[in-house]
Amino acid sequence: MIERDQSDGDIMVRAAWLYYVAEKTQNEIASILGVSRVKVARLISDARTSGIVTIDIDHRLSALSQLEERIRTKFDLKFCYITPPSDDDESAATSEAQEAVARRGVGMVAAKFLRSMLVQDQAKETVIGLAWGRTISAMADAFLPVHTPDVQFVSLLGSLTRSASANPFDVVQKIASKTGGQAKYLPVPFIADSEEDREVFIQQRVVQDIIRTAMRAQACFISVGECDSSSFLSRYGYLSKDDLKVLHKLGAVGDTLGLFFDKSGNYIDSQICRRTLAINLSALSQSDIILLSAGTSKVKATHAILKAAFINGLVIDADSARQLERLL
Repeated sequence: MIERDQSDGDIMVRAAWLYYVAEKTQNEIASILGVSRVKVARLISDARTSGIVTIDIDHRLSALSQLEERIRTKFDLKFCYITPPSDDDESAATSEAQEAVARRGVGMVAAKFLRSMLVQDQAKETVIGLAWGRTISAMADAFLPVHTPDVQFVSLLGSLTRSASANPFDVVQKIASKTGGQAKYLPVPFIADSEEDREVFIQQRVVQDIIRTAMRAQACFISVGECDSSSFLSRYGYLSKDDLKVLHKLGAVGDTLGLFFDKSGNYIDSQICRRTLAINLSALSQSDIILLSAGTSKVKATHAILKAAFINGLVIDADSARQLERLL
């Protein structure tokens, strides 16, 4: 049985070592440590989230490296990172399951990139802009702790008013808490009731302060949404069926940062966009804007946003990247 005066940290390290190095099963570890299997599972999970255990994936497979370079060159990007393809049998896995795997992979690579950037920039003030969405949330989950207390994380979009796992409060706060940095939010709804209401919100002093902070961002991490009933905005009630009909009539295929684009990358001016509360792209002109795209349902939207020519870097899953290549 385990010694009672042994710290939780020691137990966590022992459990992690037995699982990842000694390759013991969770039942075997439970017997060795004298704890329940449920606690072993929690200890192993905590070891990963706390940074005691790190899992590094070399995603730059040779074939994918060539595709990365073709996409990077085509859209004049600073970089393009493609995650490894899933080994799941496409006929067996549901599209929802496949997209969940894609989000985790893209989130891990983006989290590693962000962490590396923060470590390199510790000597100077750093501001990071964060959008919200399921892929950004996956990045926050995968981010490993690092002590960079001078970093400020700022939300680029108004907040969700309904409960959601990708609420910007959760995403911004989660990464800030893993660095000891500051979290700043846009304290307004994502979509105002009217254009007049939006103007009132934007002129608030606290909102102007957040905009000024975002303008100093070295990098902004954003995601992409498809313009259909399965999109994040539709699922959480921000796009009605009538909204979708109007956007489709205008030619919209995807959105990011509260902006909708047609297949040629042209911004679509619509009433719903004029009610959206988000940091204006013009305010981010000095930032590297990094697009996270996960799931083949978002390929057309990703292509449109890349054609809009304000993206500097791309992290995308392999299946989506291969479909994107067909559109080049």
